[in-house]
Amino acid sequence: MTSASLRSPKQTADPQEQWTTVRRKGRRPPKSHQHAAAPNTPTVTPGSGDRLSSLSISDIQRKHQRTMDQWKPSVCCHQLKEIITSQHHSPTVTRAICLGLGSFDPEDGSWKGKRRAHVQLAAFLTMVEQLQHGDQQPIRCIFQDPAFNSVDKDFIRGLGHEVVDSPEGFDLVDPSTLIFGVHLYKDTYSRAIAQHIPAVFVGTPREVWEECHDFDLLDWAMLKKLDERCDKVKFPQDEEDYTIFSTTSIHWRRQDET
Repeated sequence: MTSASLRSPKQTADPQEQWTTVRRKGRRPPKSHQHAAAPNTPTVTPGSGDRLSSLSISDIQRKHQRTMDQWKPSVCCHQLKEIITSQHHSPTVTRAICLGLGSFDPEDGSWKGKRRAHVQLAAFLTMVEQLQHGDQQPIRCIFQDPAFNSVDKDFIRGLGHEVVDSPEGFDLVDPSTLIFGVHLYKDTYSRAIAQHIPAVFVGTPREVWEECHDFDLLDWAMLKKLDERCDKVKFPQDEEDYTIFSTTSIHWRRQDET
């Protein structure tokens, strides 16, 4: 597998708005190397959903299959499965919402961006598979990203999943939801957890935001609630490129915290 660059936390308030990245304040050094700031690498432009794709669905399908073939025996995949199976008392998940995955055919043609999207998709699908109980109805998988073009959407639908436009995905979150959103901006996270603390939340943890901002000035009570009501585990790192899941944690809501 080739390497990829980190997407910094970004914003998705509206499909027509450009997603922006956030840098740490220069006056405050990182508390530890594991939360080091990422390069500023915006990958989304306004109106991406209307952009013509340079790839066909079959092109993306072939890349997806190659990625899955490499992902399944990887250390990252095995560690992720072990983390999930160790959560014996975690809440039941009935739907999974993937936010901000990125286009499989980014406008700049970046192979790093393509790999990042495919690896994160593989990780999301692995989590869904592991969270699925034998006699349970299939977990409903929903994708939302203003970066998706029509071919991205058709590819995801071809896998048997749903694609929605913002803000529909935010409105579908309930206490039985897995939210998967790697390196998104705070406004996206705040909208995703505005109404409910999900069963599982994959994203940037509170302590990273505290390093990035004057945290007390942020009107984001739900992030504090998420942090207080969940047990956290660091997301395993991709051995080819640690930045894909850096500064990312899996938040497991405790059973008695709804």
